[in-house]
Amino acid sequence: MIHHRNFGKHISSSQQVKKPLNAFMLYMKEMRHKVLQEGREKESAAINRILGRRWHALSRSEQSKYYDLAHKERLLHMQLYPGWSARDNYGKKKRKQNRKPTGSCSSWTLSAG
Repeated sequence: MIHHRNFGKHISSSQQVKKPLNAFMLYMKEMRHKVLQEGREKESAAINRILGRRWHALSRSEQSKYYDLAHKERLLHMQLYPGWSARDNYGKKKRKQNRKPTGSCSSWTLSAG
């Protein structure tokens, strides 16, 4: 059974629908606690490196389990959010506008005193 962080929840217009997880992210989600239990690393970046090495060391058949899960997640995501595109969330970053004062300083005059 696939558990997705947004599936089955009402998404308000202010919440973003997240992308379905890919095969590697599903692997990381499943295996992260095992690396933490080993106790060698606590830092997230180091754990990610370990998981990346282990992922690449897996055979294609071992990885295929996660590719199959990722495919199922994508299908479920498409059913729950028809017409959704990653651009809906990730392509519309609002730019901060520089707030420079408009107008000129021509009203300022220097006078010799």
